[in-house]
Amino acid sequence: MVKKVVEKKTGVVAKVLEGALAGAVLGVAAGMFINSKKGKEVQKNVKHTAVDFYKSVSPKLKKMKKMGEVEFKVFMKDAVLKYGKAKKMSEAEIKELMKEAQSSWKHLAKHF
Repeated sequence: MVKKVVEKKTGVVAKVLEGALAGAVLGVAAGMFINSKKGKEVQKNVKHTAVDFYKSVSPKLKKMKKMGEVEFKVFMKDAVLKYGKAKKMSEAEIKELMKEAQSSWKHLAKHF
């Protein structure tokens, strides 16, 4: 009986942490793109796609239980390149999204 209660609480905690991670990813994305220093046109286009990008990456990040900074940056590079190609983004937009996505490690490291 106690084991079932502990397992149930652990499952709930895991779901809450997954939700918090997804929220943190989206919040970091929004904050970074609002404060970007790039030109207005590229910034405007990247801001528009940032939320969509992080929504597509968030489930994959949640599946990875432990990840270091190197693995995170490799994962984000691959994800940005695939996303940029699928969305037919310009090289400048991909470069800006790559820079911002890889720099988000500092904000997300506490969740891994």
